[in-house]
Amino acid sequence: MHDAIKRLFTEGIQTQIAAADLLQEPLVRAAELLVQSLLQNQRVYCCGEATAHATARQFTHMMLTGLNFERPPFPVSALHADFGATDHHSIFAQQISAIGQSGDVLLVLSASEQSPRLTRAMEAALARDMLIIAVTGDHDQDVAGFLGPDDVEIRIPSTNLARVSEHLLQSVNMLCSLVETAIFPQEGDE
Repeated sequence: MHDAIKRLFTEGIQTQIAAADLLQEPLVRAAELLVQSLLQNQRVYCCGEATAHATARQFTHMMLTGLNFERPPFPVSALHADFGATDHHSIFAQQISAIGQSGDVLLVLSASEQSPRLTRAMEAALARDMLIIAVTGDHDQDVAGFLGPDDVEIRIPSTNLARVSEHLLQSVNMLCSLVETAIFPQEGDE
């Protein structure tokens, strides 16, 4: 059992090292996109497939309540994953079609290979002329194909579901921190 625990820590550390090298630029671009949109009074909508749905809700909570200091809430909403919907795969897309506006941002989080609810949400966002930030794993087969030149993909360098899930949470924590510091730089000085 001790060897298994050490192996899991080692995998996590190796993914961290690879991510530190590969994800700096996409994280900066994503944070800049969020800051620009929020300063222009646009909204951010967030959704995640499978286990990433909880991370989407966590991101929304942090953006509303503050991560590093007390501040006004940012206009960020988590899309609901109502499994009672008649068309399960279109639940996020229906919400984007109803409330998304040109210039708003859709943040999608995926730890899976295939993400039909996310890709439909992205289609709806594109139809609304929204911008997209996608946080995915190396095994993603669906999400990346929907991104345009103004969109951002943060591709976590792992195909292991557990490592990708860990880094989804870390990525949204970083994004929230970067956005807060950019919009309220005086708070970061204290």
